[in-house]
Amino acid sequence: MDEALRAARAVQSRLRDLPSRVVIYLILAACLFPEVGYPGVWRKLTGALVGLPVAAPTASALAQAR
Repeated sequence: MDEALRAARAVQSRLRDLPSRVVIYLILAACLFPEVGYPGVWRKLTGALVGLPVAAPTASALAQAR
């Protein structure tokens, strides 16, 4: 994933709530679950991370990140 981001010159220069690597995983998962929308996909990706600090982006933030 990191190599693909470097090749595309899409590596972020600052720490964000949704790093580039996470956005790629979000888009890939959205292809698997097209009927639930970005917030639903985000919940599926982060559902098992109980007890860990997880960003809570809005639907708009998820759409803009892609």
